[in-house]
Amino acid sequence: MPNPSEETDYLRAMPVPFAVVKTIPDEEGRTVDLVFAYVNDAAIALAGCAREVLVGSSVFDACPDVARCMLGVLDDTARTGAAQYFTCRSVSGDRYFSVRSYRPREGFCACVLQDVTEQALLDRRLREERRLLERQAMRDPLTGLYHVRQGRRLVEGALAEPRWEGACSALFMFDVDDFKKVNDEHGHHRGDDVLRGFAQLLEQSFRRTDIVFRAGGDEFSAFVADIPCACVAERICSDVIAGVERLSADGVPVSVSIGAAVGRPGWSYESYYRVADQALYRIKRTGKSAYRVAVMDGPAAPAPASALSGAPERRSLRRSARKGSPRTQPAA
Repeated sequence: MPNPSEETDYLRAMPVPFAVVKTIPDEEGRTVDLVFAYVNDAAIALAGCAREVLVGSSVFDACPDVARCMLGVLDDTARTGAAQYFTCRSVSGDRYFSVRSYRPREGFCACVLQDVTEQALLDRRLREERRLLERQAMRDPLTGLYHVRQGRRLVEGALAEPRWEGACSALFMFDVDDFKKVNDEHGHHRGDDVLRGFAQLLEQSFRRTDIVFRAGGDEFSAFVADIPCACVAERICSDVIAGVERLSADGVPVSVSIGAAVGRPGWSYESYYRVADQALYRIKRTGKSAYRVAVMDGPAAPAPASALSGAPERRSLRRSARKGSPRTQPAA
């Protein structure tokens, strides 16, 4: 059997850093510091200090790259004897270590360290690449919004969630007016700028919990799962139209037409889409830079297309062709 001196030599020659730290309590018995009680050669090389400097010194003074949060982790092992295995990052953020801790005796914590920086950085790159691929699979490359398939998938998922009986949801459909004219007169690069600017406006106009997506070309959609009443949908439409006017003042003149459908739980995505599309179509026929909100009254269940076409419209606002004239409500 090896004697204690030989055992120390074995630990000293270990190819991985090994250290024993002692907990330092205050007058009330709370651990306030950790000091090195033993370090092997690999730990000395890692710290970059002589053994005489490390032993007896505060871990946090001798190794500034050790995060202060390690005090509580290692103290837990020293007090309870709970062996732990975890990965930590240096304060500077450029090194990662896996740490195994155990209690050689009460008040002490022994640690075996392994530098896993290369593996940690590789894992981080793989996670970033995975997130990028997931984003590309769900997002429209031009605007950064969800693409139409992902948008519909998310809306259908939101509609499937249980909601209280009096809840309302709203689907908005936006169409940039005369967008082909923008491309023809100003070039496709300016047209792309318009679409990106409008997408940013929609992101600012809706909450993070709402679902905003590009339906295709110059058409966009947004879904609000919980909306108090149709009047809030009207206000959202009005705010978006006003926002487009501000965008136009700083660049290419454009306007937007909006159709919206407001309904209670039980209506399908197809029902919302059909009603909102019909509302948008009526706006495009009678004028532009306007909105129309249709309320899907009746039982909370999908209705046939003929019934949906008669969904009552709460309000319809349209801007006069003369720039700056007030919006008026069309005659019934």
